[in-house]
Amino acid sequence: MVGLDFHKLLASVAELTVAQLVTLDATVRGRLARPEPDRKDAVSECAPADASRPSGTTPADPGVASVADIEARFALAPVCPHCQGSKVIKWNTSSGLQRYQCKPCDRTFNALTGTPLAQLHKRELWLGHAQALVDGISLRKVAARLEVDLTTAFRWRHRFLEAPKEDKPQRLEGTVEADETYFLYSEKGAPDLKRPARKRGGKAGKPGLSDEQIPVLIARDRLGATTDAVLPDRSANAIKAVLGPVVDKSAILVSDGAKAYRAFADAARILHVELNLSAGERAWGIYHIQNVNSYDSRLKSWMRRFNGVATKHLGTYLGWHRMSDAAGSTLSASRTLAAAWS
Repeated sequence: MVGLDFHKLLASVAELTVAQLVTLDATVRGRLARPEPDRKDAVSECAPADASRPSGTTPADPGVASVADIEARFALAPVCPHCQGSKVIKWNTSSGLQRYQCKPCDRTFNALTGTPLAQLHKRELWLGHAQALVDGISLRKVAARLEVDLTTAFRWRHRFLEAPKEDKPQRLEGTVEADETYFLYSEKGAPDLKRPARKRGGKAGKPGLSDEQIPVLIARDRLGATTDAVLPDRSANAIKAVLGPVVDKSAILVSDGAKAYRAFADAARILHVELNLSAGERAWGIYHIQNVNSYDSRLKSWMRRFNGVATKHLGTYLGWHRMSDAAGSTLSASRTLAAAWS
C-alpha cells in the first residue's frame, strides 16, 4: 500500500463505529498472529483444514477472517452439503454469496449452506463476535461491544459454538484420568421457573451432593486429549455411555474410588487404578488424577464469569472451554470463526 492510501486509511478510522472498530481490531490481531507468506505460498492460507487432525484440538491453519476467506477456501474444492457430491458448477449469486449447483442431485447451495453460520445476518460483525468468544465475555458485554440486540448475541454465541461443542477426541489412550465435577442446576433465562428463584451464580440450598447439583464427567489422557459430558447420574451405565466409545482397550483408567468406574473398567476389561481419596491416597506410583483435577479447576474458574449457566446449555459451554483450553494463547478470532464454519 502506498503512503497516501495508508494515510487515508488511518484517517477513516475516526469515522468507524465501535462495532466496526472491534471487527477491525480482530482482523489486525489475526493478521499479526501469522507470518508473512512467501509469494509462492500465498495461496496456502486458504488451503482446506487438515481432515486428519485429531478431534478436540484447535486447527493448525490460521483460520478465516471474513466470509470472503470462507468462500475462497470453499471454492478450492466445493462439495454439495446435501449429497456430498463433488461435481458442482457455479450458479449465479444470491445475498452477496456465490451459489453452486450440484449436478448429481440438482440442488443449489453456497459456502455457508449446512453450516452453523447459514442464514445469519450482519456478516461484517462475525469476526468481532469470534473475538468476543476468544475474550470469554458475557452476552451483555458482547451486545454492547458489537452494538447488536442481546437476543442476536445469544443466537450467534450458540451458532458459533455448535461445532466446538461436538469436537471431541475419538480416542483416549495411555493413562486416562477420569473424575466428575459439579454445577448447580440452573433454569437461567427460562420464563417459568420450576423452583424458587435464586441469585445468579449463588450457592445450593442443600449441603453436599443433591438434586441441585449436575454431574459433569471429565476424562483426559496424558497427551491432553479431553472429553466431557453432562451426566444424568453417577451410575455405571452413565459412565459407560461416555467412556465406553473413546477409552482405548489398552489404556489404564485412573479414578477415585467410585464404584461406577470400577464396574465400567471390569465390564470393558480395562486396567483400572482406583485411588482412595478419602484415605488421603492422592497417587499410586506414577498414577494420579492431578491432570484432570487441574482441568476441573480451570473449568470452574472460567465458568464463574457467567454467574451461572443454564443447565440445558451447559454442554455448549463445556465445548467452548475445551476449545479455549486446548488452544491457549494461540486461539484467535480467525481460528474461532473457522471452527464455527466447520
